[in-house]
Amino acid sequence: MNGVGLWVLVVLVLGAAGIAWGIIAIVRRQRYIRSLRDRGWTFVNSPTFDAVARFANPPFGIGFTRQPDDQIIGLTSAGRPFQVIEYKSEQWSGWVGMASLSRRLPELWITGGETRPRFGVEASVMAAPAQLGPGWQIGALDAEFAAAVLTPQVCERLTALAAGQPGVNLSIDGDQVVSLDPPHKDPELLAPWLELLGTVAQAIDAAPVDRWIEPELPPRLHFYHHPEWYWVGVDDSLLQYTPVTQGGHGHETRDVIRGRDGDGPPFVAFTHHWKTTRTETYTDSEGRTQTRTVTDNHSEAILGFQLPVHMPPLQVARSGRGISFESEAFNKQFSVYAQDNKYAYDVIHPRQMEYLMASQPTEFRLAGDWAWFSPGRHNHPTIAHSSQFIRGFLARVPRFVWRNIGLAESPYPPLDAPVTQDGRS
Repeated sequence: MNGVGLWVLVVLVLGAAGIAWGIIAIVRRQRYIRSLRDRGWTFVNSPTFDAVARFANPPFGIGFTRQPDDQIIGLTSAGRPFQVIEYKSEQWSGWVGMASLSRRLPELWITGGETRPRFGVEASVMAAPAQLGPGWQIGALDAEFAAAVLTPQVCERLTALAAGQPGVNLSIDGDQVVSLDPPHKDPELLAPWLELLGTVAQAIDAAPVDRWIEPELPPRLHFYHHPEWYWVGVDDSLLQYTPVTQGGHGHETRDVIRGRDGDGPPFVAFTHHWKTTRTETYTDSEGRTQTRTVTDNHSEAILGFQLPVHMPPLQVARSGRGISFESEAFNKQFSVYAQDNKYAYDVIHPRQMEYLMASQPTEFRLAGDWAWFSPGRHNHPTIAHSSQFIRGFLARVPRFVWRNIGLAESPYPPLDAPVTQDGRS
């Protein structure tokens, strides 16, 4: 057999093996699904965002890429609803199991064994109850709430859940107790695990925590620690009044987010996508010069905050020769442009300069009713940082400036702390 014949044979054998393996995988999956349904559980091959939309804590509630996949729904033997779902985001992918609680509660994080805190969690670490033993960590924003939840009964159920496992990574997310890495591959292991998770939820239901009950959230995609942010997805009407790049064709918006933080100005953030075409020349295989049309794809991040009143133009950039201020340190970092120098000096006073140097915002400009940023990228941390920054920046605009542009008082009470890169002051 010559070399060509040998390669053909190899390809045929590999192709047959691939087909056989694919058939085996399909058969195994069908058996797996049937075994789930035999237990009275429901299997959903392609769940919608509704399956995870009400969750706000990591691994949910972070970023714009949120992909729920295979989903198992059912009831424990005690009648407690549960869900096991495959989930993928920008920072995490894996399986999550959860059991329902009777009320919505604040976030609480419990880890034990060979586990690490989840990405993005903003909670203070506190000592675990002695009943849990060594190797456990508790994270909470309210230590008193955590102590009220972790009754001896809850601790005993957590210990039982951890038995025979490398670790436990559990949290409270609204009206659900959520645990990472359930034994989803084997229904014989998953069933008793869900029963144990259900008993943890039952013990939490019995804890004296009624005074911490939280209201129901609107039915929309949520963001961790930003309850007033909400997902829009697509809104091409934004292309009519936002400073998007003109020219080209196929303009569209993606990942549109609206919202605000506290009493700060409302924002809109999205990615603008468009295309351009060009003609280029090339040499074909016969040495002849040819032309062809090439389509290039482009994108840019847009982030704007709606101002409470029309403000004169002012830009804070990172390059160029702007207005000179008394602080050389500030002049080296920022370039300020304005049509009225006095207005610029009134707004960018010494304390404002200190705030800018401490906060390190991206370039931005005040233009009429909007403050437009040049974020460079469209993501959760950038929006959070800019949102907190602009709130502090506007709070430092002197009262007489607001009066000069039509407001009797400053619309934003003063804030003293600079904004860190994670968006917190």
